[in-house]
Amino acid sequence: MQGEHDTLTTGEAKLTRTGKANFLGHPKGLFYLAFAEAWERFSYYGMTALVVLYMVNQLLLPGHVEHIGGFSGFRAALESVVGPLSTQALASQIFGLYSGFVYFTPLLGGMIADRWIGQRNAVVIGALSMSGGHIAMAFDQSFLLALLLLVIGSGFLKGNISAQVGALYPPEDEARRTRGFIIFSTGINIGAVIGPLLCGLLAQVYGWHYGFGIAAIFMLLGLATYLYGYRYLPARVERLKFEGTRLTAAEP
Repeated sequence: MQGEHDTLTTGEAKLTRTGKANFLGHPKGLFYLAFAEAWERFSYYGMTALVVLYMVNQLLLPGHVEHIGGFSGFRAALESVVGPLSTQALASQIFGLYSGFVYFTPLLGGMIADRWIGQRNAVVIGALSMSGGHIAMAFDQSFLLALLLLVIGSGFLKGNISAQVGALYPPEDEARRTRGFIIFSTGINIGAVIGPLLCGLLAQVYGWHYGFGIAAIFMLLGLATYLYGYRYLPARVERLKFEGTRLTAAEP
């Protein structure tokens, strides 16, 4: 960095960089983002570890499948494309569709955040939607609604929370940014390891809905962590250009 102070303009917010690190050599916002993402990954991987087994062993069996809102029409539409499906095949198709949309929707969520609502608002909307999805997963009737909320939430949250990590550092501070992403990725991996273990244990001991319930609790914890550190995060991540020692958002 040149000079003692550089200012980064990020849409609605201005972040002042100083020569002094905020916490352990990194901006404080990094640790709120890392913990929030760890809880979100806990809930995501915890839920995905259960959902196919849940469908095959309970939800799609007689006595349960009749209660799923809108499922008869959904199944008819799906089987009109791929043909008749067994319970196992149907569960696999549903999970495949869900996974595909989870990885596609962040493109739309990122575009909406960039053009209209900003990354912070997008992450909050995504976390709220995913929390609602995990809660809805605990009830047979709202299963399809739960998947829809999780897909929408993932679209708003995933790419936008990662973009905020990079925006915490000036463009020329590549070394610290790289270390920051390592810390952020560590949070992801911790959540991804612990989530399936704890959710699976609760589902086995107490029942499926307890496994989904703990995923909802940790998603809400991730949202609370993010909101608590809200003031340390960039409101909007823009393309950047240099003007001497001042960094400003580039014109679109």
